[in-house]
This record gives sequence, structure tokens and C-alpha cells, in this order.
Amino acid sequence: MTRSLSILLLGAALLTAPGVVSTAVALEPPAVVYGVPHVEAALSDALSRVITVGRLQLELDARAVELRAPQGAGSLAVENLYYNAVQGRFAAEIVVTNTRPVVRLPIAGRAFGVVQVPVLVRRVVPGDMIGPGDIDWQDIRADQTSSDTAATDAQLIGMTPKRGVSTNQPVRLRDLQSPRMVDKGAIVLITLSTATLSLTTQGKALQDGGRGDVIRVVNTQSNRIVEATVAGPNMVAVAKPGIASN
Repeated sequence: MTRSLSILLLGAALLTAPGVVSTAVALEPPAVVYGVPHVEAALSDALSRVITVGRLQLELDARAVELRAPQGAGSLAVENLYYNAVQGRFAAEIVVTNTRPVVRLPIAGRAFGVVQVPVLVRRVVPGDMIGPGDIDWQDIRADQTSSDTAATDAQLIGMTPKRGVSTNQPVRLRDLQSPRMVDKGAIVLITLSTATLSLTTQGKALQDGGRGDVIRVVNTQSNRIVEATVAGPNMVAVAKPGIASN
């Protein structure tokens, strides 16, 4: 009992002795940390309003991005956004809302819309018909396409190149044509069909043509030159009555 009392008295003396101060450490609340995924999500939302064609692709110049804000901070917002469509570059400020002073970070990078287009996976020479097995899909920047760029496989299947077409590259529609079904100088069958009439005569092609092409032919009986649509191998059709037989 005497020993326990002595220990208690010693402890009390130490606590009340001059120069001995009792302190409590105040722990700061942990910070809210925003990383690359948060920044990219905020930028994607803002950039999607100015890049409206294709799927947005975003590349930050800085690989490591981090913002720290006190507890209670809000979400990220994008301010002072600038986008150069020709260069595909952007600059902006990422701001953490509900912070005083405001936590902000300058950010820059590249952004553009991406679309999928059909490409040829093998070299198809003029005269060869493009089939489903010759086609694959590739992502390209939307601003590198035009109305002349093939956008569907249906625009390629059954066609043949007018000249060599590069593999794994967007295909220009102007470089394709229907497989040749009529050669210039070939003897062709000219047909005319209506609801009440069907006429045929012989002619000579003055131009090459694929299915659906309109070419000039001469009626070998009348020597009259007419325009006719290629309907099949060495077969053309005219639309106006009287032309085939005149």
C-alpha cells in the first residue's frame, strides 16, 4: 500500500513540476485527392460539347496529375477551356469547387473525335472484287475523313479498285468502281422493258462500264448513239421507248 501511494505521489509531482507541459496533438482531417481519372472525366464532359463527331479520345500532356483539397470540397469543374480543332489541342483550368482559396490546376493536351471506318486488309488489284473477308475496321480521327471516305462495309463489298488502294488505310469512294461488265468496243445487248413492251437489239459499247454505270452505246442497226445503264455482262438497258429500235 505504501509503495502504490509513493508512485501516485511521484506521478502527481511530475505533472505539476515547473517546465512540464501536457499537450494534445490536433490531427488534421485527410485531404480529398483528385487524380487522372477524375480530371479526364471532367474534361471529357466539357470537350464533348465542342467535339461532336465520333467518340472522344483524350490525351493529357502530363502523365501524373493530382489535386488536393480539404475535406468538404466539391466536384471538379473546367474553366477557361480553349480548343484548337485544327491542331486537336486544348488548354483549360481544372477547379475544385467549394474551396477557399480556390484549388485550381492548369491542364493541356490533345483531344479529337474518333470514328471506325472499313479498311482493306489485303491488296486488291483492279478487276478483283472486294469481299467481306478483305475488310477490317480501324479507328481514325473524325477530322481526317470526308464525304468521300467509305463509312460502311456495304460501300466496299462487290466493288473493285480503279487503281491500287493502300491496305489498312481509309478508302476513298472515288477510287472504287463496279466490276467491269462491259468493255469498250464490245458487242452488247440493248434492252428496253416497260409494263407493256419488251424490245432488244444489238449495239456496240463506246465506253467501259460496271453494273449501274451509264455508258454510251451505238445501235448497230440505226447507228444512233444512246446512253444506257449497264445491267449485266455485255447487257445494257435504256429507259425511253423507241431508242432501242430506232
